Amino acid sequence: MFLNEVCKSDRLKSTEILIKRLKETHKLRPNVMKDLRKLLTGYNGEKEMKYHLQFLPEKDCLIIHNLRLYDGKNHFQIDYLILTQRFALIVECKNYYGEVEIDSNFNQMIRTGDEKVEGFSNPISQAKRHQRQLLTYFKQHNLPPLPIEFIVIFSNPSTIIKGDPSIKDVVIHSHSFSEKWDKLVAKYRRASIVDIKLLRKAAKNLLKNNTPETVDLLKKYGVQPSDLITGVQCPSCEKFAMIRQKRKWFCPHCNTYDKDAHHQTVTDYLLLIKATITNKEFRKFANVSSRETAAKMLVRMNLPSKGENKGRKYHKP
Repeated sequence: MFLNEVCKSDRLKSTEILIKRLKETHKLRPNVMKDLRKLLTGYNGEKEMKYHLQFLPEKDCLIIHNLRLYDGKNHFQIDYLILTQRFALIVECKNYYGEVEIDSNFNQMIRTGDEKVEGFSNPISQAKRHQRQLLTYFKQHNLPPLPIEFIVIFSNPSTIIKGDPSIKDVVIHSHSFSEKWDKLVAKYRRASIVDIKLLRKAAKNLLKNNTPETVDLLKKYGVQPSDLITGVQCPSCEKFAMIRQKRKWFCPHCNTYDKDAHHQTVTDYLLLIKATITNKEFRKFANVSSRETAAKMLVRMNLPSKGENKGRKYHKP
């Protein structure tokens, strides 16, 4: 049972927004695009893994996606955490093409592809660190003392994995997951059973303390708000050229009408620029001239808000 939706992180969504609103001629656009490709590659790998997780017994497994916790010293992020009444499993997803070699001697991963050789941190070391941090977290929050296993999964079936034979128990392709799962179930067949109510309580604690990463992308890349394209984007032709006509948005390029096209504009602002938006900020970003019209549009979105009149700030749901 998936306890939360397998969806794009705010970091990925914010980067997508930045790319679509960053002017084509901006010198930092290639850097942002490079990072976006990496984030999309990782997310696609996690989506591919979801397919294999769907075959787990629904009543026996609680699955949490993209979990970021604090162990008292540092934050750590887990792609998937699977909770059962006998054990927990950390799943680290990797989505690389070409050939990867896990070098145990120098504790690194080497990827070869497109006539390039690149070095990365050892994903096994990363998973072990997350295992220790999660054990610490469980103790700090008095959660059931489940044994915690980990697995590193390469989602691309064409990826060639090389390394010491000892890694085959913790590094696999996604299509081999069911066999690995059966081995874990057999390994812990005689382990103590945690009451399902306690297990659900533990899962509730984890979700409550999940703290998604927030990054000020404009600051990170040194982008100024003036570098961004403002306006309401057409949902059909994707041009930022919609104008307000008779309580609807109209695109003069493709003749599309849309009543709620400004919803995405507000989302863009809240994810990319600031966690709150005022009437004045919305008008400037969406190119709306009327304060009353802007107020009606914002109120109808039913966003949480604080303050009154000009001081009212609208927040993310």
